[in-house]
Amino acid sequence: MDRIKWVNIVFLATVLVSCVAPYLGIPALTDNYLVLLMISQLLLILPAAVYLIVQKQSYKEAVRLNRLRISTIVLLILLTLLIMPLMTFVNALSMVFAENTTTAYMQELTGQNSLLLSLIGVALVPAVLEESVYRGIFYNEYRKYRPAAAIFLSALLFALLHGNLNQFSYAFLMGIIFALVIEATNSIASTMIMHFIINANSILLMYAYPRLLWYLEGLYKNAGLTGDTQLAAQLEEMFGDGFTMDALLENSEQVINSMGVLDVVQTYGMSALVCTGLAFIVYRAIAISNGRWKAVREIFCKKKPEREEPQIRYSLGPEKPKKVRLGTPALYVGAAIMAAGMIAAELL
Repeated sequence: MDRIKWVNIVFLATVLVSCVAPYLGIPALTDNYLVLLMISQLLLILPAAVYLIVQKQSYKEAVRLNRLRISTIVLLILLTLLIMPLMTFVNALSMVFAENTTTAYMQELTGQNSLLLSLIGVALVPAVLEESVYRGIFYNEYRKYRPAAAIFLSALLFALLHGNLNQFSYAFLMGIIFALVIEATNSIASTMIMHFIINANSILLMYAYPRLLWYLEGLYKNAGLTGDTQLAAQLEEMFGDGFTMDALLENSEQVINSMGVLDVVQTYGMSALVCTGLAFIVYRAIAISNGRWKAVREIFCKKKPEREEPQIRYSLGPEKPKKVRLGTPALYVGAAIMAAGMIAAELL
């Protein structure tokens, strides 16, 4: 139980660091978003690093870092691609109610750096550091006491520390899926790979947008030459005076924001449903190939104890050990701070 208290203190310390960091004057040092992201990542892992040092734990054992077979890595890549439609669906659904601030940030970040640097700073580094903290320390400590509850609690903490309601939705979903994947592979390396692919996909899309602009501008010119006034008018309405990245992103976001819940379900629901079904098949194959399917099932399907003959008891003490509570004051305070900050940011 002492470990739970300390892990929750680490979470609270991480929250406080995230609140204080903007006031440390770091943005005055550089205007490069990638550098600022790297600094923020390092600051946020400080409490976890101190925890490992104080507890005298090795990194490998604390985060559950084990080798993966090549076949498992291939299946993990396929699994990641199959869960992306579900994440897109959840993201679009959240944008009906919350503002998306991530796209503009990604545009600034990728516009200042090369593709390689962006992949390292936005995909690789967060994949390693965030997984080490949220699935490594938080989840692995919680699961020692209550595995099923640990899956959802670690996902909640991961989502809260993203700091906005839009990212909260799909980060919570990612957290649940990633915890389940760790159980299927017995290695945090699996979720580091998946996390990297998801982040890298966003980066690659940002670098692909200029080619899309070039294509749309070509369509506009061709519409003018062929007399297709309807297509030309639609493109003029979208881009106004020029085919710029800002205009493309703004119009893409407006399309989603103009949707209702039913529109989102009709647009993204079927692909999300089909791909999620296929993802479960791949997930089960991963768990079986690693000899972990039984362990995964036991998290949610506890066996009923065998019936025993009644025995005379002479002790008035408790018949079973008290269930460990994962919540402590430090956890509640940290979660409340992040939740209040997200709501205030959305309202303002």
